[in-house]
Amino acid sequence: MKSASDIWICNVCRSINPMSSNRCYRCHTPIQIAAAKPDELSVHQAPREAHTEVVGTYRSTETLATLVTVAAVAFIFAMFLAIWTVFTVNDLRVSEGRAAADELFQQRLLWLIPGPVAGVLALLAYAFWIRRVVENLPALGLGFSRVSPTWAFFEPLIPGFNLYAIPARIAEVIQKLGGHLYATAIIGLAWILVIGPALILVYVARFTRIFGTGADLLRVTSLSSLVVFAFQSIALVLMLAVLWQVEKLLREKAASMPAPTAAPAPVMPPPVPIAPSPAEPTPTPAPAEPAAD
Repeated sequence: MKSASDIWICNVCRSINPMSSNRCYRCHTPIQIAAAKPDELSVHQAPREAHTEVVGTYRSTETLATLVTVAAVAFIFAMFLAIWTVFTVNDLRVSEGRAAADELFQQRLLWLIPGPVAGVLALLAYAFWIRRVVENLPALGLGFSRVSPTWAFFEPLIPGFNLYAIPARIAEVIQKLGGHLYATAIIGLAWILVIGPALILVYVARFTRIFGTGADLLRVTSLSSLVVFAFQSIALVLMLAVLWQVEKLLREKAASMPAPTAAPAPVMPPPVPIAPSPAEPTPTPAPAEPAAD
């Protein structure tokens, strides 16, 4: 059985948390803000709205959102160029042989580099953007995210896990900002467009490998990769639309926040007039003594 020294109680939602947890499991408020001991709380349960207070300073994310958009669009065009290059090389290998295909591949090798580079830059820009968005939630009085801003930065950079983390975090932000349900539906549709065609490509490739020739496998996988990336590009554009919907909600919420009241300037007492000091009398020179005869 745990003692009082092993737990802390959230003063926001009154949830009991172990000392090893740095956030409340229910409202996700950090321990530095919400921690309280049982003997520090009253029996009265304050309303949840009374604890929604502004923590931190709001910082605009529009510049980062613009960088994400530019990098994502560059990634789409660069990857289409790379996939088309691979398609033409494989098609040439089937029709004219390996030597011609290798020569073409050497000529267009540099065309394969911009796509991955743009993809990494887009992920980094998004990571910086979502980190600041998570930081802005308590600054707008919307509570805290399920994850810290630091973890929100690293989530999109973990391969595989980012397929869950990116839509989950944006959906959470939209829910806290009071966005429309259609934005969540768009996120779900984008996720299906990313995962669904890729799974279909895997099964088509397996089917072709079993019942077709090596040349058929090259043609099918190359052409299918173009089709799959076309669907994934649509998904990426949908996610960019959701991103700018979040930006709009953030701006509206920030505009509705009351302006911070400046501290009143200290009232200086009026200057005390200084009375002029009386003029000192001019000393009268002593009369000269008569000269002795």
